[in-house]
Amino acid sequence: MGTQAVVARATEGGGFAGRIVLHDGEPGTAASLLRSIVHHVCGGDVEAAIRLLIDEHPGGWVDIPDADSDGTCLCHDAPPLNGPATTELATHETSGHTEFVYVLHPDRLQILVPGSDGWEEIRSISWAY
Repeated sequence: MGTQAVVARATEGGGFAGRIVLHDGEPGTAASLLRSIVHHVCGGDVEAAIRLLIDEHPGGWVDIPDADSDGTCLCHDAPPLNGPATTELATHETSGHTEFVYVLHPDRLQILVPGSDGWEEIRSISWAY
């Protein structure tokens, strides 16, 4: 299995809420894919990317879409072997086994990792090229 991650939107108080991604979770891959979704799939509209990745696919993802692929979601394309996909949002309080979290902000992509005192930012990438 690949590197598990969460693709999320920011919530009040510095938290996040999003969907599990089972593969493509390493920052080198995920950051590039997410930038491609925002720029090429959603025409630069970060809110449209959030709707696509989080709201329209409540089961989460096996792998996330990009400009060349629709990705594989757990709610429409590949139901998990252990029963139906969960539709519960992964949050800053429930994502304990996640290696990376990608928070889509209007102006940037924030990459978080688990730290000794909660989630720690390791990188922030502007959507602008």
